[in-house]
Amino acid sequence: MSRARNIICWIGVIVLGLINGVLEDLTFLFILVPNMPPSWDLTGDLFFTVTVPLAQLMAVAVTGTLAWFLFDLRYLPRLIAFWVAWSTIRGVFLSALYNPLQDVLTYLLWIAIWCTLIGLLARWTRNTPTPTGPVAG
Repeated sequence: MSRARNIICWIGVIVLGLINGVLEDLTFLFILVPNMPPSWDLTGDLFFTVTVPLAQLMAVAVTGTLAWFLFDLRYLPRLIAFWVAWSTIRGVFLSALYNPLQDVLTYLLWIAIWCTLIGLLARWTRNTPTPTGPVAG
């Protein structure tokens, strides 16, 4: 890989990690809130077990897919950079809004879970042999 491509990949992974931290709130406000049934209390008991993970999953589906295919997120050092950027922007953003420490830590725990799952997927796809030759149908 050329040096320029390597630098672009690192910058892209970090930028997408930062975008992902803000995209969570956008998916919550513009997708989840308008489309969930009014009977569901999105900010009550379901918030940290359904709402937060779903908003994070929707955000990482977009940015994680871009980072995976464009910027080689499947390599552990880049995944760690993505995780650190995402966690940092979320922690700073939530702390600036005066969220309790327990809430911030819950968000960061979910981020760690998603990044662990991405890392497991990366490890699994690296160890999966690719077919050589015609695929039997």
